[in-house]
Amino acid sequence: MINQSKILSAQPKTTFYKYATEEIYIADLTRRSQGTANPRSVVVSRSQPIFYGQSVDSVLLHNSTHLDIEFGLFDDYEYEDLVSHDNIEHCEGCFYIADNVNWVTFFEIKDCDEKNILNYKTKAITQIANVVKDFKNRALLSSETILGIISFPRKHTAFNDTIFGDIIDYTNLKKQTGITYFATNEIFVVNADIVTPIVN
Repeated sequence: MINQSKILSAQPKTTFYKYATEEIYIADLTRRSQGTANPRSVVVSRSQPIFYGQSVDSVLLHNSTHLDIEFGLFDDYEYEDLVSHDNIEHCEGCFYIADNVNWVTFFEIKDCDEKNILNYKTKAITQIANVVKDFKNRALLSSETILGIISFPRKHTAFNDTIFGDIIDYTNLKKQTGITYFATNEIFVVNADIVTPIVN
């Protein structure tokens, strides 16, 4: 079963947060904080993040049953692949129910303009797949259901069909990677067994 100590033994620069609140926000501040006196990367918080007086578009997790959800945020620059020992392109992080892991969700946030969404699709898929493959190589994963969430917070309408419109490609992707991908900015953590992305 995946847990914090196992992840840290493999990727020691991972930062962890745990929340049991009804709403949890994940935001990528990298783009908007570039060139400021306070550069930031990905943050996880109980309320919508505010940066220089403006609310930040975020991924929203609904956690109505107040389960303990653990988040692991990977280091921006150092993520070493077990096989090659090279730094690999990787997703932002993962989350799961602490101490009762039946599913693990890996996520990549692209804080880009709507017109650039499709340009980032393949890269986001690869970033998530790289980490899942590395976790499997290190035996950090066992029988957990694996989800990959690709988020574009600046787009405020459903867009899963825009990215994963071809069911054949989508099915092949799941067979090749073992990951069920969704493009969404909103997720319901139903219980320890079920996490449901909101897609239309």
